[in-house]
Amino acid sequence: MIYTKLVSLAVLFCSALVVSGAPATAYKSGPTTKCSGWRMCKDVRPVNSTKDFLCGDPRLGPRELPRRLPLFDIVDPYDRLGGLCAFEFLKKWTTNPTNGSYHYPPKFGFQLNTSGEPIQGNMTLFPGALLDRFGSEYGSYMSPAEAPYPQRALPPSNLYAPPGDNQFPYNYHLYKVVKEFVVLAGPIAPYFGQPGQGVQYYTYRRIMELIDDGILVRVL
Repeated sequence: MIYTKLVSLAVLFCSALVVSGAPATAYKSGPTTKCSGWRMCKDVRPVNSTKDFLCGDPRLGPRELPRRLPLFDIVDPYDRLGGLCAFEFLKKWTTNPTNGSYHYPPKFGFQLNTSGEPIQGNMTLFPGALLDRFGSEYGSYMSPAEAPYPQRALPPSNLYAPPGDNQFPYNYHLYKVVKEFVVLAGPIAPYFGQPGQGVQYYTYRRIMELIDDGILVRVL
C-alpha cells in the first residue's frame, strides 16, 4: 500500500513539474566548484577559530563531508557551493556575506507552478515508512529516507552537528513511522545552488512532538 501510494504521488508530482515548467535535473558526475586552493576561501572572514568548518564559517558546513556509508551515498556527488567560491555563495544566499543568516525560499520551499503557487498536497504516511532529515528535532521538514542531499536543496550548514553530539553525525536523523499521520507533500524547489526536485514532507508539528506522541521512532 505504501509503495503504491508513493508511486501514485510521484506520478502526480512529475506531471505537475511538467506543467510548472521546472527544468529537468540530472546528476553531475562530480563537484563543479570553480574554486580551488586559496581561491576557495578568498574574502571570507572566519568567525570561528575552529577548523571544523569550511573556510572557518559555520554557514558553509563541516570542513569534511561524509566519507562512509550510508551518508556517503546521500552526499555523493554534492557541490555544496553550487559552482561558486565561498564568498560568492554567501553573498548570494545570505542576508550578509560577513555575518548574515541564510534566506530561504518562498512557499515553504515547494516547487511553484506557472501561476506561482506551490505544488503540494496532503498525504498520509503509514506505519513502516522510513523518513529522515538533516537538522534538529525542532524542525518540521522530512524526506523519504536516503534521498540525495542535492535534491533536498538545503544549505551546507545543515550537515553540521553541534559539538559533542556524536549520536547524530552530520546532523542526520532517521525515523520510522509507527502511527499513520498526515503531511503536506510536494516536490522541492531548486535553491542554494542545488537542483532540488526531491520530495519533502511538512509535518505540521515539530519532529520531537511526533516522537513524544509515539507517531515516529528514532532509528538513527
